[in-house]
Amino acid sequence: MFNTSLPIQILVVDDQDADAFFIEQAFNQSQIENKVHKVKSGDEAISFLKKTGDHVEAPRPHLIILDLKMPQKDGHEILAEIKGDEEFRDIPIVVMSASLEESDVQAAYRNHANAYVPKCNGFEDMLDFVSAIEKFWFLKARLPDKAA
Repeated sequence: MFNTSLPIQILVVDDQDADAFFIEQAFNQSQIENKVHKVKSGDEAISFLKKTGDHVEAPRPHLIILDLKMPQKDGHEILAEIKGDEEFRDIPIVVMSASLEESDVQAAYRNHANAYVPKCNGFEDMLDFVSAIEKFWFLKARLPDKAA
């Protein structure tokens, strides 16, 4: 059983509105109470985590879903920055990318991604992804609860 207080806080970092929307809609059908927060850039993700700018009230996410291919600061840079910060490195990060390049996969794991999955093909695929996330990260794995 999941060891943190509900709702589960999920941060989606993706510059594509449609992808972030489908992730949010799939989590809306989850069996576990959750709240999806969406940001469109690496800088905004860091602001969310550090509770600065428009995100002073932001909760600490239990899980981050991160796209790789974004303008300005790409997902590899964001991943390295988050995992390089002692305050945030224990937050699991699932990289979800359209890239199937081995170099992207290797770079993500070198930067301590917790998982690398291809972007979903359609809403049914997204529901399967969310179900797998729910079963593993929220029902099986024990995550640290910094809010406790």
